[in-house]
Amino acid sequence: MRKLMLHMVTYAAGFALILGAAPMASAATKILLQTSHPGGATFEVGTAMGKVITDNSGGKIEVSASITGGSTANVRTLQKKNKTRGFRVGMGTAPAVAWGQTGRKPFKKPQDVLALGALYPLTIVYTTYKNSGIKKWADLDGKRFVVGARGGSIYIVTQIALKHSGMFKKVKREFFSNPQNAAAIKDQRVDAGFFFLNGGVPAPVYMDLARVLSGKLHFFGPDEATIKKLADGEAGIVRDVLAAGSIPGYDKPVITWGQMWALMVSSKMSNDLAYGFVKALYDNHKKITKYHPVGKFITKKTGLRGLKKVKLHPGAIRYWKENGMM
Repeated sequence: MRKLMLHMVTYAAGFALILGAAPMASAATKILLQTSHPGGATFEVGTAMGKVITDNSGGKIEVSASITGGSTANVRTLQKKNKTRGFRVGMGTAPAVAWGQTGRKPFKKPQDVLALGALYPLTIVYTTYKNSGIKKWADLDGKRFVVGARGGSIYIVTQIALKHSGMFKKVKREFFSNPQNAAAIKDQRVDAGFFFLNGGVPAPVYMDLARVLSGKLHFFGPDEATIKKLADGEAGIVRDVLAAGSIPGYDKPVITWGQMWALMVSSKMSNDLAYGFVKALYDNHKKITKYHPVGKFITKKTGLRGLKKVKLHPGAIRYWKENGMM
């Protein structure tokens, strides 16, 4: 019995040694995906993309989305060093990524930020009550106007538009988040505010606003000369025409400006990880629509739209070249 026990112990020890020597499956790299303010659909879209990337990375990447302060805030967060957190990937508008790369306001110096690819169009319009007396951009003179929320990019581009049109000092600018802006418009505590759509669909808080005030709101954009100055002078800005009927209760088209949401990282992310992240997303982009309808606008074909003047991560460049996009 004693010899049998000795043989069993020896066998168990040897088996354990073999197991210990066997290669273990490497743990997935955890990535925190920074989105934006609540009420704007960015967090929901980010969650959907994170699911697709995680499920199609071959167990190499695990993505979780988080609510943040928006585009410019995400650029700043990429600069922070925190060894206890996973790699960060930020969602941000193409203009915000470009501002970070060049050190243009609101940044004081160039930031370590590179783009991975473009996502879906963000169309910005402005809204007021039909009886407010505001019909066009110039009518904002002397009015209380919500230009956007600090930390994003809408408030910056809107103020650039005000400067281009000579209206910057003529309006009382307010900086409200999406829920605050929608509430202020609903309660008529402001004369006009911003309103945006993802892929032609109003963001959740604005869809609710439009439905509650269906038929009572008027929508407008900057004048054509101002839109041209924006498109010519800002990376990622395009002239956009919102189709009639895109907003509940409003059956007229709106000429305005738009920008692309994009994915961004710091140069510290390895080329292989960046390549794997982009490949898992864009090779499987059709699966995003299972979780969010805006997914239909995230395609390989439009993966570089609005990024002509934006620097890309080498890992992403490898992917786009393999797919004939560069």
